[in-house]
Amino acid sequence: MPRTINGQNKMNTSILLDDIDLPETGLAEIQVSRSFTIGISAEQARRAVNRWLLMEVSMSFVAETPTLALAASAVWRVPIAYTASHVGRVGLAGTINVDVTTAKIDDSAELRECLFDKARKMASKLPPFRPRELPKGTEVVADIPYTYVVSTGSPDEIISSPYCIICAKISD
Repeated sequence: MPRTINGQNKMNTSILLDDIDLPETGLAEIQVSRSFTIGISAEQARRAVNRWLLMEVSMSFVAETPTLALAASAVWRVPIAYTASHVGRVGLAGTINVDVTTAKIDDSAELRECLFDKARKMASKLPPFRPRELPKGTEVVADIPYTYVVSTGSPDEIISSPYCIICAKISD
């Protein structure tokens, strides 16, 4: 969550160091000195990924809180969760990188296929979907024929009618 310190907006985030060689055991020393311009915040990256998922992939996926990953470039690593309408969040389907400076989403056909593969595996273990049961004595009405209404009268009479769905009159 962003906050203001000394007049500047600040965010608290986790940082992941990719591609770091460490000894298997013993003393490890890590010194990090990186400079980069943050062109997109973690929250903006999460929202951008959610928009991409909704418009380009599937409504069954949702972006979660990103982590800053430092490797060859600085990226927001955004976890993508698979959801199902009858159970909610099912599990982690994958991650996607968003360039911290340019805000470019690193999407690919392989990533999409990986998301769908993991989602299919998780979905195969879910309980079957069951529609909600209606209270006793309640019925769902079906097969109601559509009624065509032909309005008669002048346009002003039709618009002023309590049954008219037009919100405003169109002036001449």
